[in-house]
Formats: sequence, C-alpha cells, structure tokens
Amino acid sequence: MTKNIRGALRLTAALTACTAVLAGCGSGDGYNLTKPPFSGSPACDTLTGKLPGELGGYDQEKSDVTGAAAWGDGGDIIVYCGMPEPEAGAACTDEGGVDWVAQKPADDRTAKMFSTHGRNPSVQVRLHDGSTDASAVLSALAPAVKEIKAGKPCGTTS
Repeated sequence: MTKNIRGALRLTAALTACTAVLAGCGSGDGYNLTKPPFSGSPACDTLTGKLPGELGGYDQEKSDVTGAAAWGDGGDIIVYCGMPEPEAGAACTDEGGVDWVAQKPADDRTAKMFSTHGRNPSVQVRLHDGSTDASAVLSALAPAVKEIKAGKPCGTTS
C-alpha cells in the first residue's frame, strides 16, 4: 500500500513540475501582448499575414493574439493593428510611403512608439530598445501597412 502511495506522489510531483514548465512558456508571448481594441477587421488579418519574419535584426515570435505581432525575445519590437488613431497635430514623418506619427511611449518598456496617420484601422509600433533604427523598422513594415487604405496625408487640412 505504501508503495502505491509513493508512486502516486511521484507521478503527481512530476505532473506538477511539467505543468509549471509549460505554464512558464505560455502562448509564446512572454511580452504580454494584448488584443488591440479594433483588431477584428479584415484589414488587420491581412496585415498580420504579410508582416516580415525578420524585423530590426530580430526574428518574429509566435503569438496567438489577434492583431498583434512581436519580434525578439521579450518583444523588442511589437506591432499592434487596430489601435485608436493618434491625436491630430503631432509631428508626422513618411517612411516607405506610409505616414507615421511619433507618440509618447505607452509604458516603461517602450522606448519609442509610432502610429500610422490617416489609416483605419491604425497600426502602432513599439520599440523596446531606444537604439533600434526606427526608420528602418517603419520602412520594412510599410509594404504590409500599405494594404490598409490611406486617408489624408500628414499636413493636409479639411
């Protein structure tokens, strides 16, 4: 009888250890991606399917979060499709034929943050490392982002 209890306890301990290891793996996104508020659009589905496998020197990580993608361990670069449009009047730049607005970082893990201007849904890019070449990253994302219809370019009124 004692032998059966010890065997059951060993099995329970082994299963608990395996569960803990798998729980640490999560869904492959140790960077806590959240689903963007407007990510359910067909445009976001198209965008996420056309994102590059390598960006800014990082490989794309697996994620099950709709409308979001990450590159590098811990989310060195994160792209969200389906975010609210940036505020009007912010400084705008063209990278790869897409208008981008620099924004105040959303959190302490974000060094630089940009959102598309004049596209619905809006695409947001967060760079974890301030030394990452933002211009190169935004230009590399441009072919996929151009699939989302552009509205008024930066600097136009009415």
